Amino acid sequence: MGVIKHWSRVCGSGVALLLAIVILGADGAAACEVPEGFARLASPQAEIAYRWEPAELKVGRFFAAEVIACRAPDAEPVRTVVLDAQMPAHGHGMNYRPAVAETGPGRFRFTGLMLHMPGTWRLTFDLFQGDRRTRLTRDITLKP
Repeated sequence: MGVIKHWSRVCGSGVALLLAIVILGADGAAACEVPEGFARLASPQAEIAYRWEPAELKVGRFFAAEVIACRAPDAEPVRTVVLDAQMPAHGHGMNYRPAVAETGPGRFRFTGLMLHMPGTWRLTFDLFQGDRRTRLTRDITLKP
């Protein structure tokens, strides 16, 4: 009988721990609620939300980006995000290196971005957690 009571205590504690993990996980998901005007980019490994400022990108005009790291592959927080752009058809990237600032946990603001030519650009978002890098990409086409 003592063994049964012991296992019910262990199982009861396990249920409480599991419930705490589920509740904390729900709070973490709520913390990544995305404000209006953000687009999402997701893969099986990660998900981000982002928006451009100004919303319409134009050739040769500086713009900024806000990025929210919504989901990443392990429990460690995303320590930084690197945003870059390349033109695969031309074999080059941007002429400027953007600056990044962390504006809150999992939130980043990039300034000094410019896509200097019309055509298809591949934007890459690299999320860094500890030693792990997860890459998300999006292609956009700019008209002259």
